Amino acid sequence: MNKLPIKAPLLFLLPFSVCLTNLQAAIQLPTAPSKYVTDYAGVLRADTVDRLSGQLADFDHRTADELIIVIYPTLPKGVTIGDYTRQLYTAWKIGKRGKDTGALLLISTGEHQGFINAGRGLETKLTEEACKKIFVEKIAPRLDAGDYDGACKAAANELIAACRDNSLSSPMAFGGIYLEAPRDSRHPVAH
Repeated sequence: MNKLPIKAPLLFLLPFSVCLTNLQAAIQLPTAPSKYVTDYAGVLRADTVDRLSGQLADFDHRTADELIIVIYPTLPKGVTIGDYTRQLYTAWKIGKRGKDTGALLLISTGEHQGFINAGRGLETKLTEEACKKIFVEKIAPRLDAGDYDGACKAAANELIAACRDNSLSSPMAFGGIYLEAPRDSRHPVAH
């Protein structure tokens, strides 16, 4: 019986790993934003961006909980908002090293979708239930009305409140909540 040398299975895995690397490289991730609120879609007033960035920076400095809000006009083709948010969260290294106390709210104006990705260090405060409630009750109605400034103000205030208040937490772990705000509906749909 002929045995394949140990190198044969490794050679088989090499093309597979190259394909995976190429898939990940196909989506060019932007560099980390320099502000806590970044509007690539151009839907926020400049004073709103500055004020909310200051509010979130102050919260970060006082608590070490880093909350980031980013708005894009569209998502890259072939990627879901949840996957893209998780990729950005990881690439931008949101949250304190070793503590993972960060959260990223990504809003896509073109797709009418939003996604909150919370790090493990905030999973008891920003549970799936808490994030869904924040999005459905506070953010989505303002997005549906075209009030992006109001939606981001509500998001900042509610995320800060949730990080401060453990009464919203539940024992379930949270990795992210995907919500879509349909154009013809006042309520987003959770997936």
